[in-house]
Amino acid sequence: MKGSKNKAPHVPEAFVDMIGDHFLEAARYLREIQDEQPENFVSVAKSLGIGPRKAYHLAQIDRSFHALGIAPDRLRRIGWTKLSLLAPHIDADNANELLTLAEAVTAHELKMHLRGHAVDPDTRAVVLYLDKEQYAVFEKALVAAGAVPHSRGLLNKEAALTKLLMTMAV
Repeated sequence: MKGSKNKAPHVPEAFVDMIGDHFLEAARYLREIQDEQPENFVSVAKSLGIGPRKAYHLAQIDRSFHALGIAPDRLRRIGWTKLSLLAPHIDADNANELLTLAEAVTAHELKMHLRGHAVDPDTRAVVLYLDKEQYAVFEKALVAAGAVPHSRGLLNKEAALTKLLMTMAV
């Protein structure tokens, strides 16, 4: 990536459309911006139509996987979500093992494995769509039952919700 460090880079239109199937190319572009013009990183992410968190994850994917010599098609099949989970852990010695695992499990199972937790095969996901007022009530109840507020939402929300439901089921 060449250009003046004083001027925000123009984001080529071709990159704007790369976040989907061509996320590896977008990841490379974002890593180059991060390395060479870090002051423009967030504005470039915005130009690509993604948030800063996803942009940082994509840049980390390129940083972690580029030099490992893994076929891009294999990485694309695994997907950026699982690759972002693997990025902090992967190296030349464990790449094949971790990629094989990522190909065989869900993103949630991969995250649990990387944290060293057992995966319950009977785990079920529950998705709720709450408006702002409903979520405020939900959050207050979960915190009262033991959930912990965190920058990414609530920690221990499953245990807190189960505790609340058990008191109601009696």
